[in-house]
Amino acid sequence: MFGTGLLLVPVSVLGGVHIAAVGLSLALAGVFTTAWAGRRLGLSDPELRTLSVSFLALAATLSVAFVVLNGFGGVESHEATGGTTAGRVLP
Repeated sequence: MFGTGLLLVPVSVLGGVHIAAVGLSLALAGVFTTAWAGRRLGLSDPELRTLSVSFLALAATLSVAFVVLNGFGGVESHEATGGTTAGRVLP
């Protein structure tokens, strides 16, 4: 998701950053579930669990906010101009 968000930046900076933030939150939630993070950062298992759940909740909140901000609509569609219909050129 982080990479997808960065790919969206040329189309919509805010949307791209929003999706990248969701992906980054999910990635951090995954990192904090590992024993490596606990050893590296000196954190106990309950602290790791709290961090993991917190970043997972952040990702869920950002995902819901993305849907709400976009009005429950799909991806914005842009009409092509100058297309043809049944062999005729539209003005």
